Amino acid sequence: MRVFVGGTFDGLHSGHLYLLTFARECGAAIAKKTQREGVHVTVVVARDESVLRIKHRQPHHTQQERQALLSALRTVDQAIVGVPNDFIRSVRRVDPDIIVLGYDQKASWEGALRDAGIHAGIMRCPAYESGRLKSSKLRSELTSMTT
Repeated sequence: MRVFVGGTFDGLHSGHLYLLTFARECGAAIAKKTQREGVHVTVVVARDESVLRIKHRQPHHTQQERQALLSALRTVDQAIVGVPNDFIRSVRRVDPDIIVLGYDQKASWEGALRDAGIHAGIMRCPAYESGRLKSSKLRSELTSMTT
């Protein structure tokens, strides 16, 4: 059961770990239900230029650093850097059975995937602790702290 998760993952935190665990558990449950063996979770890391285009800021960690961090996690079987400016090609590269989206990823991705003829199951992970650990919130809190 091939599971795709994509994102920036800049400033890895417990919310990211929750998403990746959710992805692996969903894949395992569906594999068991469909009598398939094993789960393979591939994480596609957004390229540095994509972070700048989408989030209007430079990433704090390079795409290679983010890829290395994700590769070190037990819940991740493979972490790769995405195709430049083409989320759909990144999905096709993985050829997943399931695509797991984060709670805060754009809803328009679901329509774009279907329009591109991608028929993998799409699941949306619920927010970890009501979105308390959103990366932008953490970054804002850190910059406003005084030492």
